[in-house]
Amino acid sequence: MTRRPTAVLLALLFAVVAPQCAHQGCVPPEAEVEPPVIDLSLVTAANNRDFLPAALAMIEAAEEQVHLVEYVIYDSGPVHDLLQALVDARARGVDVAVLADEEAGNTVHALDWLEAHDVRTKLDSPDTTTHNKLIITEGAVLLGSHNLSTNAMQYNNEASVQVAIPAVADWYDAVFAAMWEDSDADPQVDLPATDPIVPLKNRDIAPALEACIDGATERIRLVLYAMTYRDDYPDSDANRLVEALVEAQARGVDVAVVLDQSDWMVDNEINDRAIELLLAGDVPLRFPPSSDVTHAKMLSCDDVVIVSDANWAYSAFSLYNGTSIQVTGESVRLQYDAWFDSIWADATPAE
Repeated sequence: MTRRPTAVLLALLFAVVAPQCAHQGCVPPEAEVEPPVIDLSLVTAANNRDFLPAALAMIEAAEEQVHLVEYVIYDSGPVHDLLQALVDARARGVDVAVLADEEAGNTVHALDWLEAHDVRTKLDSPDTTTHNKLIITEGAVLLGSHNLSTNAMQYNNEASVQVAIPAVADWYDAVFAAMWEDSDADPQVDLPATDPIVPLKNRDIAPALEACIDGATERIRLVLYAMTYRDDYPDSDANRLVEALVEAQARGVDVAVVLDQSDWMVDNEINDRAIELLLAGDVPLRFPPSSDVTHAKMLSCDDVVIVSDANWAYSAFSLYNGTSIQVTGESVRLQYDAWFDSIWADATPAE
């Protein structure tokens, strides 16, 4: 009986001293970690010809690791310069690893050459299409639409982005590690506390694109390679995105779209049905010269920018591996505005 008051007093004292830690897993206030301050000046557009210098600078600056996930690797021209930079990084002690899709023929030759120079390489599962275009170092990440090909680096309209923020790079590296272990699985990686930067992967991209369009109140800009619309799949993600653009135009948002019309796309009628619906909805639409390949996948809605490797198609949204990123901020949006305007100015209005 005499111990009960003492126990009660101790319990009350503990509750006063540490009221926030009365439950399992509680973190005392002094141990709470503040989210990192995100400096958007460290987010840089790497569009068109800016990609290769950005990639080379990242690889040459790496001291610990360079990890890549790539859809195709064509070992020629500027791509060989990049592969040589990977070999040089490995020679100075950096951990270099490359995961690539197994379907592209020239990729195996490139991986064999890298492996002969002590670079870790791996092909993905034959059951999965790994559509990523992703370079990660210990402090930065570069991603978007650039394949490792001469066309992507020297000729195409492409949209990529470099983010020199370690917490963001760490998230993509965790995705890389999970894909290396099992490329068939959708990696489950908790999002970092990096708002206004939101990393995206695989099944995240379609909802993010739809929310971007639906949330726009002033302006939408889109540059896209493939935009499919299937009447036999009325509820598909790709269909909803096309319809969302038309609805945004109807509610008074300033919408402008650039779609690829290179020979292969026209011959295979990839974008035709979507084009019909955009024109019927009075969405301003332009086509770059047919001699150009506009392979980019960039959407901006007000101050939100999404840079992606995903075409607007069922396969990209539901089947493929892919990595994208969403950034909210005027400074980033202005970089992509300038690039969009240059393409728009050289494009022909659709009729």
